[in-house]
Amino acid sequence: MLLLTIDFQDSHIGESFYEQLRHSLSILGGKGKSETIVDYQYNRKNGTAALILSGLQDLHLDKKHHIIAILTNVTVATYFSKWLEECLRESFYYEDKEEIQSIVETAKLIFFPGLETKMILLPFTFYQWQQEIYKQISPFIEEDISFSFDSLIAFRLLNAKEKLLDVVEIAIDEYKMELEYQSMVQRCRDVLKEQKSKVEAVYVHLKDGVEFYDEEKKKLSLQQIYKWLHAETAFEKSLPYQERMIGPLVSMAPNKIYLFAQDIEDDLYHTLRNIFEERIVLMNRWPFDFSDKKIRGL
Repeated sequence: MLLLTIDFQDSHIGESFYEQLRHSLSILGGKGKSETIVDYQYNRKNGTAALILSGLQDLHLDKKHHIIAILTNVTVATYFSKWLEECLRESFYYEDKEEIQSIVETAKLIFFPGLETKMILLPFTFYQWQQEIYKQISPFIEEDISFSFDSLIAFRLLNAKEKLLDVVEIAIDEYKMELEYQSMVQRCRDVLKEQKSKVEAVYVHLKDGVEFYDEEKKKLSLQQIYKWLHAETAFEKSLPYQERMIGPLVSMAPNKIYLFAQDIEDDLYHTLRNIFEERIVLMNRWPFDFSDKKIRGL
C-alpha cells in the first residue's frame, strides 16, 4: 500500500492537522478498500512529526478533493493570523502586541465571509485567496506525492502570504479610523459633561438633510447653531452644511434630543446613540405639521 507522508518541523502544527483530518475523514465515512488511514508519528529527538496517509490511490477524485479542502482549511486556520502578524511586524514595523492583535481582528472582520461590518472593497475575496492555497496543495494529494509542509509554506504559499499585505493595509486604515472615531466620541462626551444646556430639548428631522427645531416649533438657523459651535467639536468641516449635526448638537447640549430618522440602522444614528446615550428619544413619526404656519423659520 502506497503511503503519502507530510513532514512537519513543528509537531504541534502536525498534530493539529492530524486531529482535524482524522475527525473529518471519520465523518466522511466509508470503510473498505477505499478507506484512507491516517497515522501520526512524533520524533522525540528533534520535535518533528509526520502525518501519514495510506490508501489514497484507491480513493475517488471527489474524496481526494475533500482531503485537499480539509488541509486547506487547517492551513488557513493555522497560518492566517500568524501571517498577518508577520506582515505587521516585518513590513509595517508594528511592535505593540495589543495593537497588532486589534489590527488582526479588524482584518478578520473585513476579509472573512459573513463577518463584514460594512462594505469594503478588497482587491480579492477570501474565497479567491483560499482557492490559491487549495491549488498549491492539490497536486500532492491528487498524485500521491509526499512533501514537507514547511517547504510548502516557505515557497509555494509565499505568494498567498504576500497577498495579505493588501488586506493588512486596509485593516490598518480601518483600525486608525476606528481609533479616531472612538476619540471623537469620547471628546464629545467630555464636552457634554462640562457644557451647560443652551436648549432644554431639540427636535431633529433627519431626512434629506438635517433640520433642528426647538420646543416652540421654531427652526434653528445655521447662524444660531454655528455661533454656539465649539472649536473642539468642529470635526465635520468636510461635510456639506446640511449634513453637519454632531458638533452643533454637542454644542447645544440639550437634555433631550427627539430624533426622527428614515433609517435608524445608519452609522450617523449609532454615533448619536454612542455620544448622547439616554438623551436620544427616537420618534416613529414627526410631531410637527409642516403645513402649519405656526412653525416659524421655514
